[in-house]
Amino acid sequence: MMKTNFNTISCYILTILTGGTSWYATTLQLTDVSPVISLIYRFTIAALILLLLSQLNGSLQCYTWRQHGLLALMGFLCFSLAFLLIYQSAELITSSFIALIYSTVIFFNTLNAALFFKQRLLFSVITAAVIDSIGIFLVFLPELFTGNWNWLGFIYALGATIAFSFSNVCANHLQSQGINVLPMTGYSMCWGVLFLLGYAVITGVPFIFDSSLSYVLSLGWLILFPSVIGYTTYFFIVARLGMQHAAYTLLIVPIMALLISTFTEDYNLSIWTLAGTFLILVGNYIIIDNQANNTQKNSK
Repeated sequence: MMKTNFNTISCYILTILTGGTSWYATTLQLTDVSPVISLIYRFTIAALILLLLSQLNGSLQCYTWRQHGLLALMGFLCFSLAFLLIYQSAELITSSFIALIYSTVIFFNTLNAALFFKQRLLFSVITAAVIDSIGIFLVFLPELFTGNWNWLGFIYALGATIAFSFSNVCANHLQSQGINVLPMTGYSMCWGVLFLLGYAVITGVPFIFDSSLSYVLSLGWLILFPSVIGYTTYFFIVARLGMQHAAYTLLIVPIMALLISTFTEDYNLSIWTLAGTFLILVGNYIIIDNQANNTQKNSK
């Protein structure tokens, strides 16, 4: 029992660490190498590692064309569109802002559950969404006052959040068909890489590589930790404790990203930022707590 609890706690810590540090590592990828090419490098290697692990644990299998269609859609939304938007956003606003906006995926997941799985959208969830919106407004209030606010960066980050939420719908359908997490993630990454390759060819983006230490180390970090270990530990928590408990990691990741941004991106914390961050976390907690209560009621 003690070993099981230790493993679960370790997965929580790893998920938070990989998620919290990935946002700043993404900014280190913004060099002469196009974000599309950086993503191709990242997800090609990560997908190969995940599929190799799937082969080793015996979970790799053949899938139907319909299942590959869902895998392709998931890959396009999560590992192509969402990440392209994140990289575009990272050029315009700080990584901590992106992490805060991205944490609202909890609300969009709940909204999509109501749209696609006929789950009730309760008043508490709508209230939480309003709280989240006020929190985001307060976080960005100093930028609005100084005229440094970038609406395009915000739109990119919000678009990435919505795309990732829709990819969770695909993942839900695939998991309901008994597809294991490792091959599902690996195959969807492969499809995402194909979409990125197509985009690079059509737009004529040059395939170059940055041999600087910061680029190579950040690329290696993003491949091994967020892309491979982060997904594995997150879905271990989902399998062990359920999705509502795994989502608690999203309450901590923005705080960690905000602290890192303060020291690495010369971001100055203000009372508005702290108040807004608190409201966003409160709103996210209300949604997660609502999901947990619904799960307990349904299990009785």
